[in-house]
Amino acid sequence: MNNTRAPHGAVPRTILIVGGGLAGRRAAETLRASGFEGRVVLVGGDPGMPEERPRIEWLNDHVDRIDYANRFAWLRHHGLVCFDACLLATGGRARMPSETGGVRQAYPLRTKAEGQRLLETMNGARTVAVVGGGIHGLEFAANARAYGLEVTVIESAPYILNQSIPQGFAERLRAKHESHGVQFVFASEPPGISKSAAGISIHTDRGAEDFDFCVLALGQLPNDDLAIFSGIDANNGILVDAYCRTSAPGIYAAGACANFPLGKDRRSTRLDSCQNALDQAVVAARNMLGELIEYRPVPWLSTDQYDWNLQILGVFDAQVERWTERSVGEGRTLLMGLRHGVIVYALAVNHGAELRAVRRLVEDAVPVDLCEFEKLIRDFESEESTRLDSLLTTNS
Repeated sequence: MNNTRAPHGAVPRTILIVGGGLAGRRAAETLRASGFEGRVVLVGGDPGMPEERPRIEWLNDHVDRIDYANRFAWLRHHGLVCFDACLLATGGRARMPSETGGVRQAYPLRTKAEGQRLLETMNGARTVAVVGGGIHGLEFAANARAYGLEVTVIESAPYILNQSIPQGFAERLRAKHESHGVQFVFASEPPGISKSAAGISIHTDRGAEDFDFCVLALGQLPNDDLAIFSGIDANNGILVDAYCRTSAPGIYAAGACANFPLGKDRRSTRLDSCQNALDQAVVAARNMLGELIEYRPVPWLSTDQYDWNLQILGVFDAQVERWTERSVGEGRTLLMGLRHGVIVYALAVNHGAELRAVRRLVEDAVPVDLCEFEKLIRDFESEESTRLDSLLTTNS
C-alpha cells in the first residue's frame, strides 16, 4: 500500500458521510481512530442505528443532492449540511428480474428485514427456487437443503459462479450440490416470475414450474443515483481513482457503490463484499485527512457450502496462462492460476491456512520460482505454510 502525506490541503473541520452501512460506519471509526477531532456527520436511512457510535452525529435522513462546488448537501428533513470533505458510502441494492409481477413470495437477499420475512416463509414451505447461481444463491441453496426444502437453482449463465471460478471447478461444485438433492436449470435468459395457485411460477425458455416461493440472488446494482444527480461521474458505480477520489473535488466514495481501478492493468472494478467495504472505507477516511494512500486490494471471498469451505483469492479471468492444482481426496483442493510467472488467482477447498500463506505471494505480485512452486504443490500437505516465502525469486 502506497502511503504518503498529501503535499497540500488543510485538515477538514466537518466531514459528511452519506450511508450508514459497513463502509460508512468503518470510515467514521477510522476518522476518530486517526485523531480527527472535527465534526463527523453520518447520514443513513437505516433506522437501526448502533448503540455505540464514535462521537458522530447520526442523522436518520436522506441526502437529495450535493453541491460539491460550495460544499453543502441538501437533506430531506434536516435541511442543509455544510462540509469540507464528503464520503459517499451509499452501497447497493438488489438486482431484480425485469418481470416479477409484484409477487410477494419473491425475496431478495439484502436486508435484515427481508431475511426475517424469508425465515418465516421457510417455516411453512416445501419448495423454493433460487434465481441466480452466484455465491449468495448457492450458499442459500445449501442452507435450504439442510432445512429440508426442495431446491432448484435457476441460472442464465452457462455455469454457476461463472465470474468467480473456472468452469471445470464449477462443474464439481454443481455436482456437490446435486449430490445433496439440489436441481439446476440453465436458461438462456433471466426468468419471469408470476403468481400461481401454489405460490409462484418461474418462467424460462425451458418452460414453467411452480414453487412455494423464490429467492432472488442476482447480485446488486450500485446506489449511484445521488452522485449522478449531483454531477459526479458514474458508470456502474461512482468512478473513483486509486485514492478513492471522485471526479468532484473533496468528494470520495467507498464500498459497493464505488467503481475503482484494480490491479496493474487498472481494470474498472466494483466489488460487493464486506471485506472491500471495510478496507476501502479505511483508505478513503485517511485520505480525507490528508494522506495519499492507494487502494490496492486482493479480492477475497469465503463461503461454506455443506462440508466445503470454499475460499477464492484474486480475480478470475481469461488471462491466466497456467493452472496448477493439488487435491488430497475429494474434500481438499488448492487450485492456482499464474500469469507471467506470478500467482494471480487461487481457490481453496478446506485449505484456508494454505490460502492465507499464498495470499502474500499474490499481494506482492512477484515472479515465483516455478520449479520450487511445483515441488511445493506436490508436497504442500506436509509442508509448513511459511515455506511459501522461499518461492519468492531473489530478484524480486
